Amino acid sequence: MPSNKMIGTVLVGAAAYLMRNKETREKTMSQIKSFANPETIDKVKSQLQSFTKTKSSNSPTN
Repeated sequence: MPSNKMIGTVLVGAAAYLMRNKETREKTMSQIKSFANPETIDKVKSQLQSFTKTKSSNSPTN
């Protein structure tokens, strides 16, 4: 089983490639949109927003 470090490296590389390559990014997003219904996409967005808010409120202030 691959290590977390290797999985993280692959994900970062894939994200960097998608950010650089507009054609691939649009193709990937259209595939995701056809796979997931709008309610699911909205649910995931709200969960990500609440996660980032929780994480930022838990971070120590200097």
